[in-house]
Parts: sequence; structure tokens; C-alpha cells
Amino acid sequence: MNENKSRDVLFVMSGTGFSQYLFADLYSDERVTVIKGFLKRIHNPVISFIRRVWFSRTVNSIINMPFKNIWKCALRDVNWSHETKYSVVFMGTSLYFTDYKFLSKIREKYDVKYILILLDPWENEVASKTAQCFEKKMGFDYIFSFDPTDVEKYDFIYTNVPYSTLFNETKQYITDYDIYLAANVKTKGGAKLFHDIYNHLKSEKVRAHYRLVNVPNKEKIYNNDIIYNHHIEYPEVVKGVKESNCILEILPTDQSGATLRYYESVLYNKKLLTNNKDVVNLPFYNPEYMHVFEKPEDIDWDWVKERIPIDYHYDGRFSPTHLIDRIIELEEEKEGEQNAEKETP
Repeated sequence: MNENKSRDVLFVMSGTGFSQYLFADLYSDERVTVIKGFLKRIHNPVISFIRRVWFSRTVNSIINMPFKNIWKCALRDVNWSHETKYSVVFMGTSLYFTDYKFLSKIREKYDVKYILILLDPWENEVASKTAQCFEKKMGFDYIFSFDPTDVEKYDFIYTNVPYSTLFNETKQYITDYDIYLAANVKTKGGAKLFHDIYNHLKSEKVRAHYRLVNVPNKEKIYNNDIIYNHHIEYPEVVKGVKESNCILEILPTDQSGATLRYYESVLYNKKLLTNNKDVVNLPFYNPEYMHVFEKPEDIDWDWVKERIPIDYHYDGRFSPTHLIDRIIELEEEKEGEQNAEKETP
């Protein structure tokens, strides 16, 4: 009987520095088994190269590569049991380490629910294409999204972006820079607005750490000041945030909800300068620490440069352990409804 089964949450980690910052709290959650999506080292350089291509984010955003099981992909070593109810949770990037045929077979044999945590807008062609493929081929039982627009449009379940308290360091860092920006202009409408803002901050003698990727060569107009097209891992982004007085966030006009820059500002006690109008409705919004602008002329550069003590009094509510609470709660609610239907004469 279903009610006699134990419950296990399997969380498939992508293995990137980014995912560690967001989900590291789950390693100490007794309800969760963390499955490492990344694979063991192969010493043969040719085979190792082939496998990197096979599981490449770029390649899998174009086509979900077949036959991943030959590489002993994620979830392959799980000791599946008919006496257990499984909730298997994926980030979009951790889907690269498995395939929908394998997941479909597991769901046919065992009591398994598949959950997707979306950390990018659903219509983001690069980041969400693999997730869309899995949804079409096998379907997720629940899809959680940080974006209120996507939640309403696609009937997803809203969640904040999980961020682990393990990395919540409250000490103050030396702020070498007035403002920090790391952005992908390909997903945000091109480089023009970023350059317009840089023009303003330069004239106001604002010390900036400015990084832009996916900028065409002909648009690189500040080669001596802006770091162009140099991809870095997320821990280096966090380092830049910690060393700056203020974080600059520029969102596409069609994106809403809280983003990583918002969470970083709260957890690392930094000012936030953003064009996201929704920030005023988010937890921990404080007009002394967060400013919203529509165009570069709106920005108060003196506020950006001013050093003041910042404390959002963060209480741990963004930890991914609360997301696990919600997943288990949803399952228990559904099971309660099903049992009630059985008992109705």
C-alpha cells in the first residue's frame, strides 16, 4: 500500500560551482539524497573529450544527446525499491546528465515523481531548451519557477531562487569597487543599455567592475575598461560581488521576479541598483539599500558610491530545505486527496 512506503527525495546536482552555492544546504538534510550529476574522471584523454562533448551544456541545449546510459549517467546507481516513494528533483542543467527514455522506464516500474526547478525563464532558448524537450517527451509532475510571469502563463508553481545559508557570510568585505556587473547581453537585448550606463558611471568617476559576455567584436567600445566575453565560474562572480559596494542588475523587459543579483544583495549585505520594478514587492526590500531605475539618467551615483552599514537581517528563508518542505507537502496533499476519493462511497 502507498501509505506504508518510505519517502526519499533524490536531488540531482549539476556539479557546477553555481549549483553548490544554491543547493549546498541539502547535503545536511536527512530527507534528501544528493545525486552527483557529474561523472567520474576518465584517464583516456580522447574518451574524456568525447564524454565532455556528449554532456556539454551547449550541445545539449541544441539536442539532448542519446545513449547517455553508456556513460553511467546520473541516477543509474540508485538502488530503486518498490517500497519507496521517490521525488526526483532536477535543475535544468542537471538534465544534461540523463535522458528521458531512462527516466520514463524508471517511472513505469517504481513510484516516482519528477520535479523541475527552473532558474531561467521558460522561453529562454539556450537555458530552457533541454527542459522543454524533457517536458514534451515524458512530462514533469511539478515544475517550479522563480518567474511570476511564467507561473501565470504556464501554470507552474512559484518558488524563490534557492540559495544556501552555508555561504551566507555576514562579515564586511573590503569594497574595492563602487559597483559590480556581470551580465550576458545576448539574453538582455544587446549591449547598448549596458554601454549607456557605463558612459554615465565613467563621467561620475564611479569605480566599476564591469563584465559583459556575448558582445560582438564591433560593439566592444570600452576594451580598456570593460571585461568582454571572458566567461567565469560563479564563485568568481560572488568574489566580485563581495568586493563591491553595490550590485548592478539589468533585466530584459519581459522578465520579472527575483533574480540571483537580488539574492546576492540580501545574503551578502550589498546595495542593489536594478531596473526590476518588482523588487519593491520582494521580501527584505529596503529603499535605503535598493534603488530602481528606468533609464541611466535616473541613477543616483552618489548613493552608489556612498559607504554605509548594510544589514538586511536575513533569516534563512531562501534555503533549499524549504523547497523540499514544499515538495513533500504537495505530495502529501495529493495522496490525502486520493485516499479521500477512495473512501467516498
